[in-house]
Amino acid sequence: MSAEPIRKADITPLKLAETVIASAETPDPRRGWKFRHKLLVLSFVLTVIVPTGLGTAYLYTRAADQYYSTAAFSVRSEELTSPLAALSAFTQVGNSTASDSAVLYDFIRAQPIIENLDAELDFRTLFNREAEDVVFSLGTDPTIEDLVDYWERVVDVSVDPTSGVVEVRVMAFRPDDAQRILQGILTASSLLVDDLSRIAREDTMKYAQADLDLAGANLREMRRRIGAFRSANQMIDPSADANNQMGVISALQSELAKTLVDRAALLSYTSQAAGNQRLAEIDRRIAAIKNQIEDERAAVSGAVDGKTGLSKVIGEYEELLVDLQFSEDAYTAARAAEEQARAEARRKNRYLAVHIPPTLAQESLFPRRWLLSGLVFACCFAAWGVLALIYYNIRDRS
Repeated sequence: MSAEPIRKADITPLKLAETVIASAETPDPRRGWKFRHKLLVLSFVLTVIVPTGLGTAYLYTRAADQYYSTAAFSVRSEELTSPLAALSAFTQVGNSTASDSAVLYDFIRAQPIIENLDAELDFRTLFNREAEDVVFSLGTDPTIEDLVDYWERVVDVSVDPTSGVVEVRVMAFRPDDAQRILQGILTASSLLVDDLSRIAREDTMKYAQADLDLAGANLREMRRRIGAFRSANQMIDPSADANNQMGVISALQSELAKTLVDRAALLSYTSQAAGNQRLAEIDRRIAAIKNQIEDERAAVSGAVDGKTGLSKVIGEYEELLVDLQFSEDAYTAARAAEEQARAEARRKNRYLAVHIPPTLAQESLFPRRWLLSGLVFACCFAAWGVLALIYYNIRDRS
């Protein structure tokens, strides 16, 4: 019985096995086995049975046992926060702990830590303890790129995005080797966290000190400008001089008013004759007082003999006082920020909190021989089925 032609609609993963088995059924005894049937059986043996047998034999005879060690840790901080900040933590989805964990995730998988641990533990010896196992061993004389690729196979890192907990699992041919490698990873990660904390503290102090220096320089400059202003105008406080000036004007006005009263009293009992000496003297006194008042007002409001008016001097001095007050406030704020940064630098400290230390395995769980054997069989069978399906499609079209 010949196999039925395979149509395009029949090319489905579910019908693949049925088609191949139907093609391999025992042919009509009157016609005997055809060459394609023998070739199909031979290809099944060569592409499925033989690779699966070789792979299974290797896994159970040559593949070395592998042991794994697991540890879990997170980044914690001693930074003190207010009660409101603590309550807000319940509503926050992401925080700095998660970002620190992401940094550690990249660090553990990066080349620098591999090179440092290799110099300390000699990976080329640890991962080549079973020389007969050429599949799961590192291999002789590997490059750093080969070591990085192998590191990704034996070191598994996972991060919980919510809690920021980092879990690391290391596989090796000896239980104590896996534990030593994982302990080295924890030590390197702890040093990294310490370095990041130190850099953060130094940056905080450096920026706070820079702000304080700038505020101090501005304050000194403003005080120098005020000193130069006082020297140029020969007065300590223009406002006090203005008050004194206004006091003089008030006294002159009072004197003018008294003199006017005296003149009116004199006129009440004497005649306004041209030769009245007392009246003329009072008039000269009144004119002198008025001139003096005008001079004093000119000294306050405008320029007198090329000198700057007192009102303008007061305006410039008040601008300098405003700038001085601003500089003093900025310096006070910078000083307080510097003290706060110094206190936080002493108190704020990030550290690596290991809540699951590196474990020591007692039983080999890798490689999973039965699972790998099944995968080899499944892959080989799928490849053989696809090749057989392609062959029958070509045969039916020819």
